[in-house]
Parts: sequence; C-alpha cells; structure tokens
Amino acid sequence: MVAAVARRLDSADPVQQAGLAWFAARRGDREAALAAARRAVARPGAPHAAWRTLERLAAGHDDGLLLPPPGEAPRRAQVGGASALAAGVAAHRQGAPAVAEACYSAALADPTLAPAAANGLAVLHEQRGEPEAADAIWERLDLDADPVARHNAALAWWRRGAHDRALARLAHPALETAALHHLAGWCRAEQGDLAGARRALRAALALDPDLARAQFALGLVAERQHDAEDALAATRRALLLSPWFQPLVWLLSPTPGMVVELAAEGTQGGGSQDAAGLLGLGRALLEAGHLAEALAMFDQALLRAPDAPAALFHRGVVLAKLRRYDEALVDWEAVGRVDPDGSLGAQSRRHARSARELAQLFGGR
Repeated sequence: MVAAVARRLDSADPVQQAGLAWFAARRGDREAALAAARRAVARPGAPHAAWRTLERLAAGHDDGLLLPPPGEAPRRAQVGGASALAAGVAAHRQGAPAVAEACYSAALADPTLAPAAANGLAVLHEQRGEPEAADAIWERLDLDADPVARHNAALAWWRRGAHDRALARLAHPALETAALHHLAGWCRAEQGDLAGARRALRAALALDPDLARAQFALGLVAERQHDAEDALAATRRALLLSPWFQPLVWLLSPTPGMVVELAAEGTQGGGSQDAAGLLGLGRALLEAGHLAEALAMFDQALLRAPDAPAALFHRGVVLAKLRRYDEALVDWEAVGRVDPDGSLGAQSRRHARSARELAQLFGGR
C-alpha cells in the first residue's frame, strides 16, 4: 500500500513527501516513513510537519505517531500518570511554575523521587532569579551520584559567570554522560578553548551520536577553526536529527531513569552570541554552495535575533538563489527598515529592485 501510494506522488514535492511520511508512519512502515521525511526536508520549502515527523522517527519515539502491530493494544505514554514528580515536570515544561512547585514539593515525600524533585525545584529557583535557594538545594544533593543535577548546577554556575566552578564540576572523572561532555564543550568554546571544546563534544557524541545539540555545537566549533568539511558534516547530521538549535538545556527527571529536556533561556551572554555563531556558519555554508543548510542556519540565527540585518540580508541571498524571490524581497525590505543608512541597507535596496523584476518575470508579485 505504501509503495503504491509513493509511486503516484511527485518525489520532488516536499508537501507530498511529508504527507507520505505521515501515511507510512501510520501504516507502521518506519523505514518508508523515514525515507519520505528525509526527502521532504531536503527540498526547499519543507513544511514544519516534515521536520517533526523526521525528528520523532529518527529518535525512535512512538507516542501515537505509529499504529501498533496487528493484535497489539496501543502503548500508553510513559510520562504523565499519577506521579507527583511526572506531573511537576509536565507543568514545568508547560510554563506553570506554581503548579510545578506544588507537585515537586509533594514528590519530596517519596524517597525514591525526592532527588529528582529537588533538582526540579532548584531549576525553578534558578529560572526565577533565586540563586541562593537553587544552590542550597544542589548543595544538599549528592551530585557525584546524580549527573542530571550535576549538569544543572554546572549550567547555573556557568550562566552566573562562575566558569571555573562549573568546569570543575563537569570534569569529574567518575561521571561520563553525553550531556556533561556537551556542556563542557560549550563552556570551553565560549572561553576560546576550541581544541578542548572539540574534544569534549566528540566525547559527547561517542556516548550519544544522536545528541543534536552536540552536533550543532561541533559544527560551530569546526567553523571557527576554519574546518569547513567537518562543520558541514556535523551541521547536516544535526539537521537530520532536529532542525531546532538549543545550545543549552535544563535536564529534568519525570520518573527514575528517564530524563527530559527543558529549553534554557539562552547562554550566559544572552542569545546574541548564539546568533553570531550561527550567522558565521551560515555564511560559510552559503559560500560553499550548500544552500539548504545555509538557509537553516540563518533561520536559526533569526529565531534568536529576529531583526539582525546581516542574517536577514544573507537569508534573502539564499532565497533568491533558490528562486524564492517573493520571500527574498520580504527579507531585503526588512533590512532596509532595520538598517536604512548602513551598507547592508543600501545593498538590500539594490537586491530588492532586482527581486521585484525577477518575481514579476516568474509570475510573482
């Protein structure tokens, strides 16, 4: 059935391929679903649904996307339930801190859940700007036995500027997790130790090759070291795993042995440094002619700095090369508003005039 439908569809149409990916997944044909999703995201204008389908299938998730095999009942989600800890994590991720705090406090009464609940409370305190309360909790926890809490404590200290304290925690010889190595790599990269950052990120990927944020970070570090080949390879692997770049995350435990991620609010210096790194990598990819990856990098940079004129300008260049002239025109007109007197503003006005002519020629506006 899946093969028959696939033969009737246009393999170059990303929307049709995204629909085929969903259909194949619903039919239980994971390989066909993965292949269709990969074809969809490789095309310009791939819909958001294609990225989401690819992300979930590549990570091996089964939360209702796939139909159960014949004769088997659908599997229930493992997170949620009646557990106060799971309810606290769910509320935390949904941005309901008061509910999360109440649930975490209730979970503290269960000795098996108490460490994970305390860690969640510490993250809440840190997010609310209460570092003393967060530290008081982390200092009571056995960080040597809890790599999740160790990661969060190190992330908090790094973002507060206590870089040496954070790196000392991350360098603990008895703890080896991909998340700890990734955070150490990111911290070393921000300190300018690119060689040390690359070693740490490769150690993270040796433990978890599917850790998308480590692949993205490795791409950024390789680009700063002028290693275009490794930068492109790491970026492509990251984009196949997830199109969303989150450099640093909090880690939470909804149940013993299970870890989920909660997006951090940016690095210690805010989102602009992330945007600058992504912009540099995007420009390198553009110069090498890798338009799809360059477009993804400029999109990511603009998520962090929506009015960044350089990112808008270069995204317009990529869109024009892809003959998406209407979209390029929107970006260049935005540059003209954001930076009317700068050099990019002047270049954008010239490009915009050409884009209008080409858009009319190809049936656009």
